[in-house]
Amino acid sequence: MDSLDLLSPYLFRYKGRNFVVQEGLKPKDLDALQHVDVRPSDIYLITYPKSGTIWMQQILVKIMDAAHPDQLMEGTNRTRVPWLEGSSVDSFLRERPNPQIYRTHLPTNMLPRGVKAERIKVVYVMRNPKDVLVSLYHFSHSWVMLETPKSFEDFFQDFLNDDAFMGSWFDHVREYYNEKDQMDILFIRYEDMLKDLRGEVVKLCAFLGKDLSAEAIDHVVEISTFKNMKTNLKANYKDLVENKRYQKETMRKGVAGDWKNFFTVAQNEYFDQVFKERMSGLPLSFTWEIKQ
Repeated sequence: MDSLDLLSPYLFRYKGRNFVVQEGLKPKDLDALQHVDVRPSDIYLITYPKSGTIWMQQILVKIMDAAHPDQLMEGTNRTRVPWLEGSSVDSFLRERPNPQIYRTHLPTNMLPRGVKAERIKVVYVMRNPKDVLVSLYHFSHSWVMLETPKSFEDFFQDFLNDDAFMGSWFDHVREYYNEKDQMDILFIRYEDMLKDLRGEVVKLCAFLGKDLSAEAIDHVVEISTFKNMKTNLKANYKDLVENKRYQKETMRKGVAGDWKNFFTVAQNEYFDQVFKERMSGLPLSFTWEIKQ
């Protein structure tokens, strides 16, 4: 039996990342994911948790529905875009028509090897880390597999100490950016989707080689707004609330700048210091707030 490097009764650390104990994954299972077969048409949606995964999942599904109307599939977005390192509830091994889409939070060194070797299309969504921290804090109150934070201050420290779910946001973003030339990867910022969703959908279609009409793109954009997704049972994960895996709905606000409602002045100054130190030399910019 694998012995786990436990951070808590809820999380174990493996290869510098923090995984959920109750999902049942062991280190050997994570290693086995490196040998998952890939198809040339596969698409990988990669994010650090709470960076826009559910939103991009919806967009990718709807682009594929428009591009391949002959193979429309039933089921929720979650079952159509299975979580690679998740539980067997939404098994990624289930046969699906091409192109298959997977979602994952894995770092670069734990991906299926074929993703790099075969230059599989990768869509990497990143979000400003202050909002990621706040969203993950709320998510930790919802997902029964995670420990409920004792306080925001405790969770703030866990996040900056790399002790939250999936470990370091800073390393995750840095590693993917540093390996961009070894991958066929498109970086998309959550905040750019908020500012110009249509423009980002057009960019995605070009990257994926999907030639959609203007009307089809407009439809993808319309049904992928936060407001419409929040009431869409195929998109909003409400079934996981009903079966008690989540204690509350996961689609909360969908904004940029909510961190201002939680960070103290001292926390913000400290976060800025850590961000500067850990992201130095990386030519990436982030939007910290969008006025409503």
